[in-house]
Amino acid sequence: MTTKEKEIFTTEEAAEMMGCSPSTIEEHARNRVLPGLRMGHEWRFPREAFMKAINTLAITGELHRKSTRRAVQAVASTKERKPGRRRDIPTLPTLHSVG
Repeated sequence: MTTKEKEIFTTEEAAEMMGCSPSTIEEHARNRVLPGLRMGHEWRFPREAFMKAINTLAITGELHRKSTRRAVQAVASTKERKPGRRRDIPTLPTLHSVG
């Protein structure tokens, strides 16, 4: 049975069909760019939904945009932190304040 005849693709089959690495397919599945089902440690891709998503992505160009991962943001030290976050380092007394 060829890849075109199968109803469900594995990660390797989807990657071979797209001409990319399996890790790229898994990353897009995790980011919900590609429709996939996680079964244990492996991903499965329904043929009809996968092909529809690929066609939509080809038309809109979504795959060529920046990753959907959140960018790391710098946090100012004066900003109040939410409860449950790391605590500030305690300020030790100086020799002048002890007196």
